[in-house]
Amino acid sequence: MPRGRRSSTGLQLSPGQAKYVLGRLVSDRRISAAEVNRCIGEMHREIATLEKQLEELREASGGARRASFPAPWAAAPRAAAPRPAAAPRAAAAPKARRRRRSPITAEQLASRQLQGRYLGLIRQIPANKRGQYQKTAKDKGREAAIKEMKATLRK
Repeated sequence: MPRGRRSSTGLQLSPGQAKYVLGRLVSDRRISAAEVNRCIGEMHREIATLEKQLEELREASGGARRASFPAPWAAAPRAAAPRPAAAPRAAAAPKARRRRRSPITAEQLASRQLQGRYLGLIRQIPANKRGQYQKTAKDKGREAAIKEMKATLRK
């Protein structure tokens, strides 16, 4: 008989430890602030779903409540679930920072432009004839292959 997976809920963290771990994961870029905000949003949606189910159960039971258990949510109508001040709404969350790319050298730029010309021409060659131009590019260089392809395509 197959066994179910064991959940990893055995980890017990204090609130301070959880805050430290979360801050560390964000700073190490293992998780993003957007993921944290998404989880917080899911938490609020889950609370709203549970409250709705609870209300449906109350209605199904005739609305009777036990006097010995005062309902804190029944005192005043509830607005939307409060959000922590440190966690902005998902739509207003700042965009993740992109890592800054180092500038490319003139040699790299020339190589990329040459590769672009090569690819633009090789795509115009029938698939069964591309091998000879690929071999030329490997043996004599991309410049020679580009010359041959231009001659073949009359460009």
